[in-house]
Formats: sequence, C-alpha cells, structure tokens
Amino acid sequence: MAPSWILPIFPVMLSGTIASILAEQQPPRAALPIICAGLTFQGLGFSVSFLMYAHYLGRLMESGLPARDHRPAMFICVGPPAFTALALIGMTSKLPGILENTTTTTTTTAMGHDKELAAQILALLAIACAIFLWALSLWFFSLAALAVARGPPLAFHLNWWAMVFPNTGFTLATISLGDALDSSAAVAGVATAMSLAVLCMYLFVLFRNLRAVLRREIVYPGKDEDVSD
Repeated sequence: MAPSWILPIFPVMLSGTIASILAEQQPPRAALPIICAGLTFQGLGFSVSFLMYAHYLGRLMESGLPARDHRPAMFICVGPPAFTALALIGMTSKLPGILENTTTTTTTTAMGHDKELAAQILALLAIACAIFLWALSLWFFSLAALAVARGPPLAFHLNWWAMVFPNTGFTLATISLGDALDSSAAVAGVATAMSLAVLCMYLFVLFRNLRAVLRREIVYPGKDEDVSD
C-alpha cells in the first residue's frame, strides 16, 4: 500500500476548506447549508483517509520504509489531518454571525434559543479537535521528513510534489490555530519559517521538475512513472 492511495478521496476532503471560504461570501440562510455540506464531505474524506492509514502503517511495520525514490510520497499523509483541522476552524469561525441571523426552525430546535452560546461551544470543540489533528499531522510530517533525510531520492519523480502541497495545508493549519488560540505572536515566527520553507521547497521542486522534463527523465517514452527504474 502506498500513501498515494489516499489521493482519490482528496477532492472530497477539501470540501470543508472550500465551504469555509464560500460561506463567508453568502447570506446566512445560504451559508448554513454550505457549512453543513462542507462538514459532511470533510468527515467522509478524512474518515476514508484514516482507514487507509491503517494499511499504510501496517505496511511500514511489516516491510519497512519505501524505496528511497518513493519516500517523498510519505508527505501525502500530512494533508488529511492538516486540511481537516483548517476546515474545522474555518467553518466554525463563521457560525456566530450565521446563526445570529438565521431564524429557521431547524437551527432553533438543534441549537436552542441561545444560538450565540451554541456557536461558541461548537467553535471551542472545533479548536480542540483541530489541535488533536494538528498533532497527528505533525507526527506524519516528522516520520516522512526523517525517512527522506535518511534516504534522499536519487532521481526526480512526480511524487516530489507531495513535499509541497500537503505541507501547505499543515502550514495553514498552524497559522489558523495560532489565530484561534490568540497566540499569533508566539506562532508568527514558526508560521513564517514554515511558509518560507514551503515556498523554497516549491521553487526547488519546480526547478527539478522542469529540468527532468528537459532532460527527458520523465514524461518521455520509457520514462513513465509506472516503469521500473
């Protein structure tokens, strides 16, 4: 089992992040269903990813680390918990304003008459869950980073991009947690360093990707990713 098995569920899992952005631009009556849909699909995406983690960790314990050229793909596992933490904070941060201006029977029955208090409780629960998920993301990041440092890849493969995009979600989740916990001053330095590291990694991988194409090391007959080295 390879970490890339998680990729098919990634579009579903990113629904929560998209919902948190869309809900901010919509009237309250339309924003609430968007958040509910985002939470639904975010939960589905993360749950499927979590099931895949069992196979992935079992394979690591049984067979050891992947071949060195495939180790950058281990960073894919950083994405699901990081993006889920980001989505939970983003969606619940919009709830106070949305519920305050929503008067449907459903919200009154589910939330009670004190909707502001209900929104605050949901936001607090979201932050607690986000901290839990952030720690899981950090563990997967540390595991992948140590594996790559121990056996750096010898040639460029497209799985190098896994060192960029999942870590972007990890960085954004760190920034969001810092803002939610009102500790932006303490987190600002760490978040800035992480952002610079992701930017540098993006430029490095982009350079290596373009060089590999020009040298006909990838996307060339006999050089496809599914061809044995």
